Amino acid sequence: MMGKYIQDSKVINQAFSITYINLNTSTSVDEIGGQGIAKYLRIVSLFFKVLIQLILIRPHFTYMTPTAGGMGFYKDWPLAMICKLFSGKFIAHFHNKGASNYQDSKVDNWLYRRFFNNTYVILLAEELYADICKYVGRERLYICPNGIPDPYQELVSKESNEPLKLLFLSNLIREKGIFDLLQAIALLKKDNIPVQCDIVGGDGDISEKELLEEIALLDIKEQINFLGKRYGSEKLQLIQSSDIFVFPTYYRKECFPLVLLEAMAFGLPIITTTEGGIPSIIRNEENGLIIKSKDPQNLSLVIRKLLYNKEMRSLLGKAARKDFSQEFTLEKFEQNFLRNIEQIVLKEQ
Repeated sequence: MMGKYIQDSKVINQAFSITYINLNTSTSVDEIGGQGIAKYLRIVSLFFKVLIQLILIRPHFTYMTPTAGGMGFYKDWPLAMICKLFSGKFIAHFHNKGASNYQDSKVDNWLYRRFFNNTYVILLAEELYADICKYVGRERLYICPNGIPDPYQELVSKESNEPLKLLFLSNLIREKGIFDLLQAIALLKKDNIPVQCDIVGGDGDISEKELLEEIALLDIKEQINFLGKRYGSEKLQLIQSSDIFVFPTYYRKECFPLVLLEAMAFGLPIITTTEGGIPSIIRNEENGLIIKSKDPQNLSLVIRKLLYNKEMRSLLGKAARKDFSQEFTLEKFEQNFLRNIEQIVLKEQ
């Protein structure tokens, strides 16, 4: 998504002469992370496509958004090496993490050292530096938070729902904390606290069937509305109609969740954790509430706190909206991105 924003940005494309190559080798969501002869052939074809463009263009800089570890990194590594060979300087912009999970392997350590050698790195948040600090000095490190188009130009007061509506928006991945949220809602029901929760997202490592079985087991069918996948204006309408956004993630690959920016854009009070770069987005009791992950009991208490404190919901939501409009719009991302690239260019002159 962020790559598409860059490609479509008039501001960025007016500042530099850019040739774009799509490095995606999967033809569907289900194929991501998979293998097969067809996919290997597409990787080989992509390698030669990049090589030909490098020979023809001889760019001053090459910019890449690589995968930080695993099979994706092995695919991206030879592409990075030929970019370094045929261009002046190499910039790696990471939208994921995972290098620290592989760096103890002798093979991966060797690959990382050559990948990061003489490489400028852009990260989404300061907290993510720990993932690559073994290979990258701070003199080659730049921070550029993501931003999204503002879907809600004017914040409008809405009538309170009865009961208040929670929203969970993510694919059904266990480490996103979805089962913790269900258990927290079961605890609230046990104490006769009225609450409704919309769950929006497609299958991950949890299927719809498994989710519904867990909901039935906890006896919270009346409290949960599972909506499956929602996109575009339909998704934004769901965010706008909600009262509290809950994202109790402990996903080890979490970096800079765009769903938090979407919730902030609509002025929702947010409950989340400190995973990845989230502390660069949410500040506890200022523009959201931070909880300890894997703790349904504590999550239920924090939800209860917001349910019964309208003033806190309002203050957190207004602060979230203000921070979004100042720090996390697409326009702000473009400014930060250009500033980082220009600083790298100046350093090399």
